[in-house]
Amino acid sequence: MADDLDPNIPPLNPEDPLFGLTTAQVEASREIFGRNELLIPETPLWKLFLHQFSGFLPLLIELAALVSLAVKDWTDFGIIVAMLVVNASLGFREEYHAKKALDELSQKLESEVATRREGETKAMNVQELVPGDVVLLVGGTIVPADIQWIKGDTVSVDTAALTGEPIPRKYPGPNGDVILSGTTIMAGECYGRVLRTGTNTEIGRAQADVLKDKTVRVISVFQKKIMFVVQVLVTCSLVLVVAVLLVEGFVYGGFEKGQVHVTILDALSIMIASIPIALPLVLQVNLALGASFLAKHYNAIVTSTPALQDIASMSMLCSDKTGTLTTANMSIIEESIYAADGFTNNEVIMYAFLCSNADKKDDPIDRAIVAAFAKSAASSDGFVQTEIIGFNPSVKRVVAFVKDSSGKTITIAKGLPAKIINTEAGGRDDHELQWKVDTADDKAFNDKVVCVDTGLNTSGYKTIGIGVCQGDARELGASAVWKFAGLLPMLDPPRHDTPATIESLHHANISVKMITGDHANVGKETARLIGLGTNIHPGEKMRNASAETKNQIIWDADGFAAVLPSDKREIVMTLRNHFGLVTGMTGDGVNDAPALSAAQVGIAVDGATDAAKNAADLILTLPGLSPIYGAVLESRRIFARIKSYVVYRVAASVIMVLVLSISIFVKGCAVHSLYIIILALMNDISMIPVAYDRAAATSKPQLASSSSIVYQSLFYGLVNAFLSLMFIFAMDYDDRFNEEVGLKACDGPTQGFIWMQLLVVTELAIFSVRAPGFFLFSMPSPYLIMSILSTLVIGGLIACLDPQLGLEGKSLGYIVLFNVATFIVVDLLKIKFREVIGESPGEIIASDDLIQPSDRTDAQKQMKKNLRYAVHRDSIVSVGDRQPSVEVKKKPTWYEGFFDLRLDLDINGGFVNKNRLKVQATEGAL
Repeated sequence: MADDLDPNIPPLNPEDPLFGLTTAQVEASREIFGRNELLIPETPLWKLFLHQFSGFLPLLIELAALVSLAVKDWTDFGIIVAMLVVNASLGFREEYHAKKALDELSQKLESEVATRREGETKAMNVQELVPGDVVLLVGGTIVPADIQWIKGDTVSVDTAALTGEPIPRKYPGPNGDVILSGTTIMAGECYGRVLRTGTNTEIGRAQADVLKDKTVRVISVFQKKIMFVVQVLVTCSLVLVVAVLLVEGFVYGGFEKGQVHVTILDALSIMIASIPIALPLVLQVNLALGASFLAKHYNAIVTSTPALQDIASMSMLCSDKTGTLTTANMSIIEESIYAADGFTNNEVIMYAFLCSNADKKDDPIDRAIVAAFAKSAASSDGFVQTEIIGFNPSVKRVVAFVKDSSGKTITIAKGLPAKIINTEAGGRDDHELQWKVDTADDKAFNDKVVCVDTGLNTSGYKTIGIGVCQGDARELGASAVWKFAGLLPMLDPPRHDTPATIESLHHANISVKMITGDHANVGKETARLIGLGTNIHPGEKMRNASAETKNQIIWDADGFAAVLPSDKREIVMTLRNHFGLVTGMTGDGVNDAPALSAAQVGIAVDGATDAAKNAADLILTLPGLSPIYGAVLESRRIFARIKSYVVYRVAASVIMVLVLSISIFVKGCAVHSLYIIILALMNDISMIPVAYDRAAATSKPQLASSSSIVYQSLFYGLVNAFLSLMFIFAMDYDDRFNEEVGLKACDGPTQGFIWMQLLVVTELAIFSVRAPGFFLFSMPSPYLIMSILSTLVIGGLIACLDPQLGLEGKSLGYIVLFNVATFIVVDLLKIKFREVIGESPGEIIASDDLIQPSDRTDAQKQMKKNLRYAVHRDSIVSVGDRQPSVEVKKKPTWYEGFFDLRLDLDINGGFVNKNRLKVQATEGAL
């Protein structure tokens, strides 16, 4: 990576590479490259709150409040303003949490690094670094920029933040001499030259992507569809409002002196009836209860409610390997141990344990051997380690001296298998002990060991060779007899529930792609162990392909290996934006943060870094991946509940608007605006228990469809409105009614009759809307039943006891009987109607328990994959719904803000201001 250096970077001093930069060079470099920091947006809290009052729905509610204020209808005004403030408070709460997450992302500890400038060493704040600076890196240092090794030790670097690999890399070495920003020096110390800073580093670009995503107002695909339907409904209703105003004003004398006030309020009541004022409240309650359920039952914290909705639509889940699908702890795979002739598996483990240091908790190899020994049947009783010669990269082996119970010394070696068989393999080194095992020249032995070792390496295992010499090899010298004991295969093992989670997600028609920074062979073996396909491509293949080929590789692959953070993000963005699939991402490291923030559903696993948590929408707090499956099922249930409510609420608005408007058009009879507002609120409040309703999770991703919501809403709305109007107009022609109520009179009892009819028909409708089949076969929760019945009882008391309405008990009885009969008819008709529009819920997942995987051949796995991909092709999101809804790139002028009230704003409206705040791109942010 040092080959693509910017020519503006000051060169090293040829006489003294450690001299560093001069003051003039520092200023020149800073002028070109800037400071080692990122820019992030900031929005004051008061602006966040005020933003809640902009947008489509808030503006409509504000308009209604102004109209009621203009005619001095204080009761209506108070109710409308109260609902407006409640909705704004809910929206502010959500944006405040998003802002808090962004602030946490930018918080960091002040960090310094020893920097050479003009021949002197100075402790410099890392944000002051510029390309060309020479810095000293020591153990424990988080590398603050991309740095090229100059002089010093071969350092051991933990690169997990970028690659996900659990074993540290050596620099300089096979991976070059450039140590990337965000990695950690584990051992050794060296001087290095700063090559790239801030957003020019690999991890800086990744962090910039996360911050960019955080500035976007995120709206779920489902929520956008809901708002589109609501906007269509309200727009049509406003046409009727104008028509009512004109008809009542000109035809029925509503514009005469003293009647204008009443006419305006009548039109206002229809507008209020069309606005789902409590829709944000009901949605938030549903989502809050869903988030609470996941926290209580699955120990999963939801940080973004839009993502909670999008999980229901998720078709593809990309996942990091190390620490996510696996434990991030190298382990000895006991069943794959190779024991040479004359040794057993337990003896191989015992000798490896005696040649390890149990106190080296940070060494992944010694830690794995100690753990394997503790779980095995091997015993070290009677053996005492007296001396150990530690690992050296140049000799690639460890030698220990052990005394048995009789006091006899045994020499044990562990390390690179070739070096254990013959220490001169690859060239003689400077270790004090040199040997060849007694079978080193045996071709059959060599072929066998090479075959086993190659097979294990090809399968992704790292192997450790074990050699034993009976006696003190230093004293025996050339007469020492070494024997090859065997091979220990090491692998980062899958988490205990990973295979079952993968199987369960596949059953829910969610495909999983593994994306890892580890080697391809390791990725393939891990994929085999967890039940994924083994079509794993190296990241380089994707990076070097043309755009069209790259897209096809991403679509077909089961996963990718040796990738960078930018690769992970690109894979997610391709699946999301090119193929149109709702895409999730799981991970735990800084290297996963860009992909986590780019996905519609970002999931940080237990033990994730702060950067990953801040970029995620769902945070798991216990080991294992099973909560993801639980979140999928619960999200699909939430989807079913919310969709039922939206269909119901739109249908109820259609019923109320049509009945009220036509009553005015035909007879000039209007119900007082106060009662219409009360009716709309009673409808919404009584539906809050929908959040507790019984709902089933389907086996297919649930995509929001505007057309489906519109068709179903119109079916319920038009049919029930037609039947209600027939019933109401019958008052003038039926002797059982015309003595008490009638549209001609339009007195209190008549308005009470219309009001009660609207209440009963709209309240009962939810029982039919929520049931996929006949309502008796899908009973609602007791909470919903009690809420509806209570609302009907309260409504009946209002209609009968309010002196301004004064509905007769007999009329109330007729209303109840009529609506029970018509409810059954409509519920039967809806089954056939849903078949016509293709609204099928799909197979129901009966249990939340994980599905245990069964053994399948590669051909069977591919067949299952083909079936899932067929479902994916039916679950494609429209082009307009693939990007986040609103991203404000500059502070708008007043007129731009006014004309930018687009229809894709969310329920609470608003936008994110981008005043900018400087923060350093160092350990806290990374």
